[in-house]
Amino acid sequence: MFAIRFLQFPLVALALAVTGNVWAADAQAPAIALESAQHAPLVAVSQVGRRLVAVGDHGIVVLSDDGETWRQASSVPVDGLLTALSFIDERQGWAVGHGGVLLHTEDGGETWALQQLLEEQPVLLSVWFENAQHGIVVGAYGYAAQTQDGGQSWQRLSVGADGDDYHLNHIFATRDGSLLIAAEAGNAYRSADRGASWQSLDTGVSGSLWSGVGLRDGRALLVGMSGRVLLGDSSGKRWRELSSGTVEAITDVAQLADGRVALVGNGGLVALSDTKVERFNASQREDRLNISALAPLTEGHLLLFGAAGVIPQ
Repeated sequence: MFAIRFLQFPLVALALAVTGNVWAADAQAPAIALESAQHAPLVAVSQVGRRLVAVGDHGIVVLSDDGETWRQASSVPVDGLLTALSFIDERQGWAVGHGGVLLHTEDGGETWALQQLLEEQPVLLSVWFENAQHGIVVGAYGYAAQTQDGGQSWQRLSVGADGDDYHLNHIFATRDGSLLIAAEAGNAYRSADRGASWQSLDTGVSGSLWSGVGLRDGRALLVGMSGRVLLGDSSGKRWRELSSGTVEAITDVAQLADGRVALVGNGGLVALSDTKVERFNASQREDRLNISALAPLTEGHLLLFGAAGVIPQ
């Protein structure tokens, strides 16, 4: 017999064998074409200039230039679950997903090319590119790798202690250039040298951390299970738990133009902080839809993404 661990993700609970076997869609089949692709399950979104690009299951990529009218990307060469995006400008970006899939676009997300199927076909959960050459991907069972040539080749990174296999859920940058990773079981990691080396952080919690964001004042937030919100400085040495007003799992976080922070999560959770980011006012949508990502729009409005695709707020 073999042990089973469950990789809990905003939209799916994917069973993975500890042996490393992954059940994934055929990475060589193109994305399915849908008449209303914006209503398909969507997992992540990126703001690319004035454009929004969102990704999800079955290789779905949708784009909007106004947040209201959506179109499906004209060419996506994979049919698996896409989980995260990173753009360095209005044209060039990368998307990652299950099966070690790494996609690349040079036209703002209209068309995508399969750049790599990473060795071991890891479940990739997050991607961060600093520039056209240097990027990092992280994923299930402690997988982390970096490229120095724009994604043409990848080298494994060591994150955490030897033998750690915690799921690395989200990588992001802080204002001072440090990188943070939100991970499974309350773990978090920090790099002060653009990912070359990593230190483990003492968050003081045990529940999984799903996401995080670097605030404009230099502080950082980590969010995750049971409504947990941790506020710290970019050094990662001191974390303070804030009351989020919810026990729902928080799946994404973003800072608005006015300094407030928005949280979204399971059960239709939407929460907004004050401008000092000290307290949150949480509410739940009547439809209780699970929400996996958000994009701040003008005047404090939010656009939500999840099991029902694009969800106007």
